[in-house]
Amino acid sequence: MPNEQRPLEIFPRAGFIDLLKHYCQENEHPSVLALVEINNAFQVARLIQGMDAEEQLITTVERLIISSLSVHDCAFAGKTQNHQYGIVLNHASKEAREIFEALAQALDKLEVDIAGKTYYPKVMIGIAPLTPEFRSAELALSVAEEALYQARRIGNSIVNLLAPDDVRLHRYLDCLKLLPELRAGLLKKAFVFYAQPIVSITGQGAVPKAEVLLRYKASDGRILPSAGYLQTAALFNVSREVDLYALEHCCRFFKEKPSNTVYSINISGATVRYPFFFESVKERIHYYGLDPSQICFEITENVADQDYDRASLLMFKLKNELGCKLSLDDIGIGSSNLANLPKYDVDYMKIDGSFVQTLLSQPYAELIVRFIDTAAKLHHKQTIAEYVEQPVQLKKLQEIGVDFSQGCLTGRPEMLFNPSEL
Repeated sequence: MPNEQRPLEIFPRAGFIDLLKHYCQENEHPSVLALVEINNAFQVARLIQGMDAEEQLITTVERLIISSLSVHDCAFAGKTQNHQYGIVLNHASKEAREIFEALAQALDKLEVDIAGKTYYPKVMIGIAPLTPEFRSAELALSVAEEALYQARRIGNSIVNLLAPDDVRLHRYLDCLKLLPELRAGLLKKAFVFYAQPIVSITGQGAVPKAEVLLRYKASDGRILPSAGYLQTAALFNVSREVDLYALEHCCRFFKEKPSNTVYSINISGATVRYPFFFESVKERIHYYGLDPSQICFEITENVADQDYDRASLLMFKLKNELGCKLSLDDIGIGSSNLANLPKYDVDYMKIDGSFVQTLLSQPYAELIVRFIDTAAKLHHKQTIAEYVEQPVQLKKLQEIGVDFSQGCLTGRPEMLFNPSEL
């Protein structure tokens, strides 16, 4: 029954986790786990007025949480992180969401005055229903954390519920299951390297080019696509480790199997933001005695746009200080702005395959391809069309003036090397 007769107690993290473990194993009633995260108001109070002001603000917020939830059937609550609370309610998902939305609204109206300074704490709330699928406290916490992450992406005063049949939840759980395999694969060199040719279609002689692609070699010898692993890496902040793995092993391969091919290596947004990546590249190139002009780094236009300052600095240093090649990938999709293309000092502009696939059926696709190619030529850059699969597509690209083709028509990905055999 509702905790009207006793105040709600906020347990420390260890105590809360123990209670959650027992609860998940024994509970038979509709209930939810919510993670309630306060915005940066606490840090602001500490920076402006010191730790006493921060503690005063925390106390005020906790009192409001306790008073709001004590009138409902709250099983227990605890501090899960510095400015985050875990709360278990004995209510079904729909009712629980309404309760937490009321809490978010109450905090939205809260103004806390401390010695003449006013603070406005806000919350983001992620909710996981404690259904039979979530008998594990670890799994329940992981789902609530994902729900909270998605609430954060929207902003303050947001309550986000992940239902058991939510596609986003299943995608998250699939990635969570792949995470140990991903980490083990990096340690045991289970990720092997394929290469797909990038072929000149202008009739002019060109240095051979290829894009390096990761594949996962399972214990039974099967070669599996890397898409799920790369999605997992992005979700759980392992992308930088994947990129450094590719850098190290590709440099070793280039040293042991020299050729005149220019190989393109993809780098993620996490790597673009990593301040020591340039030094890692410089060190590897010098250590293995490589020609930097035979290494091309691919950055997606979306990543470059979202983190322009870091991306442009890294690209400048890779190109002008080391002499590496650069390629801007996935042009024309996502949040990209085609008007920004001239600002990127790259060697190649890659036209996203979605435009190539609809090149013959949608006039808009042809318009985009022509625009990208014209913009590239104006700034003395070359273009690469992805996902070229039909001769009629290739003929149209030649007519437009695109320089290179990458796709199954002009060359399928083939095994380049296995790092465990170098």
